[in-house]
Amino acid sequence: MFEEEKSKEQIVLERFLSMSVKSADEVFDAFKNINGAKMYGTEPLKRFLYIPGTRDDKILLVAHADTVWDKNWQPDLNDLPQTLKYKYGVYSNSNKEAQCGLGSDDRAGCAILYLLKNSGHSILILDGEEHGQVGANFLKTEYPELYKEINSHQYALQFDRMGQYDYKCYNIPVSGKFKRHVSFSMGLIDAGKKSKTDIVTLCKDMCGANVSVGYYNEHTTNEILVYKEWLRTYNKVSKMLSKKQERFDLRKNEEEDLL
Repeated sequence: MFEEEKSKEQIVLERFLSMSVKSADEVFDAFKNINGAKMYGTEPLKRFLYIPGTRDDKILLVAHADTVWDKNWQPDLNDLPQTLKYKYGVYSNSNKEAQCGLGSDDRAGCAILYLLKNSGHSILILDGEEHGQVGANFLKTEYPELYKEINSHQYALQFDRMGQYDYKCYNIPVSGKFKRHVSFSMGLIDAGKKSKTDIVTLCKDMCGANVSVGYYNEHTTNEILVYKEWLRTYNKVSKMLSKKQERFDLRKNEEEDLL
């Protein structure tokens, strides 16, 4: 029996899931040669890569390159690599001796951004998300003009959520109109405000949401990614981003949430 031919989407996903979870370097290297890409910062964790979009109605696409198994945070972790396994539509790490998971948090998000690199929208890859949004705070503190530019986007979408059907805006004061846009255009459900991620630091004057990319059991050695769920998010967002994008401002009061 012939092996089913892989799509370009699956090939890109597997490329990112095969990168070492012990360092963010390979992820940044994958984006560095894209036209317009610029790396900021040289210190691990305090760094990010930004590719400005070309569209007048561009939005900011966000993912993070680091994992919880980064050697900068866990230097005593062994150097055995994860081994990518694909069975029944599910990716996992078959090398349990590596003491790490698959790395789909957030290599799954990075793969989606790579596939959208020619969409005309801006791309931001951050380091240090897993340990308090280090890269996002570095951007905000050390590059105020770029931080201002980032907040001029129509809105931000981060690709760093478990599951397939939810999104979070956390404590960002987004409007009800923005939530309806995310819900209806991508078929997602609001999962509440608990926790935080990079967009909480990034979104000062713009709305933002973090959406599901199909992984489960993140931060454990039993981490998995369901390919069809990841692909669903990519297909939904790709279709949505091909349309004209509206600017969504933050709400000024609670009453605006109903409009």
